[in-house]
Order: sequence, then C-alpha cells, then structure tokens
Amino acid sequence: MRKIITLFLALFATASSYAQSYVKLNGVYALVGVINPSIEMPLSNRFTFNMEGVYSPWKSVNNKPMHLGMFLNEARFHVKENYKGWYVGATAGMQGFYMAKDDTKNCKGWGIILGGTTGYQWRIGRRMLIEAFVGYGWQHSWYVGTNRITGADIPYNMSSEWLPYKLGVNIGYKFFDPERRR
Repeated sequence: MRKIITLFLALFATASSYAQSYVKLNGVYALVGVINPSIEMPLSNRFTFNMEGVYSPWKSVNNKPMHLGMFLNEARFHVKENYKGWYVGATAGMQGFYMAKDDTKNCKGWGIILGGTTGYQWRIGRRMLIEAFVGYGWQHSWYVGTNRITGADIPYNMSSEWLPYKLGVNIGYKFFDPERRR
C-alpha cells in the first residue's frame, strides 16, 4: 500500500509541474469505497496522456474476497480540443488481485489489460473538469487458487476475457494554471 501511495505522489508531483494537467478522482468508485485517482496531461492540442490507478481495499464482499489493484496508461484523442467534448483512447495496463472467481474458488494472481475508452469532458471555469467515461477491452490473467469448500489448492491457471474494465464520472482539478499568470 505504501508503494502505491508513493507512486501516486511521485506521479502527482511530476504531472503537476507540467501546465494544464488535471488531477482527477472517480466519484462513482468512491461511493463504493474504491480509490481511483488519475492524472491527465496534454501532449498537443488534441492528444493527452492519462495515468490512473484503481485500488479496492475490500478484503471481502459478501464473504468473498474482492481485493484488487490496477494501473492503466491511456493515450487519448480529443475530437474538438483537449478537455472539451468527446474523446477516444487506447489503454494498456496491469492488475493484481485476490478475488472470488465464482462461488467455489478464490484466486490470487496478476494480469494485463488492453482496450479502448470513450468519454466526454466538461470544463467548469479554468480549473475544474467533469468527465464521464467507459472502457472495454481484453484482459488476460494468470493465477493460483483455493477451493472455498474443500480447501484444496487449485494449480496455476490462466484465463482471458473481453470485459468492461472502467466506468465512472471523474471530478478533476488543475492545480497549476498558467493562464492566471498572464
């Protein structure tokens, strides 16, 4: 956990030093106790780069483990201009988890994510941003497990699925505003 917090503080410091970067938090995930901060930095007038992390601190939901973490990198193309209107993005990321595969198995492992995202951004004034988004893609996971009923170990396994991997409404804030100094 300390490593994740240190990583996000370092990313925040790096991104904040670059003008026009937004630091965001997913309000939908926050409502269920999942932490999903992100940082979006401009690359040009219509391209941005978004880094985000997802951390579910839940050791158990309905007596089933639901502990996971994800780190996602995303290149975004904005139809109009950065931070206004529709965008599409290509995502690559990784995940680690300890969660229930079904009613009988608990699985612990890691995986990769490749997918696409679309969303819409509204700027509110010079510093605030609201963003609605959804992401869908391919996830490949490697894991070991335990049978919850018998306690027997489940050997090394892997699986691949096409699943939604992100959904939400971000609230963003630009800490450093170069327009203000002009």
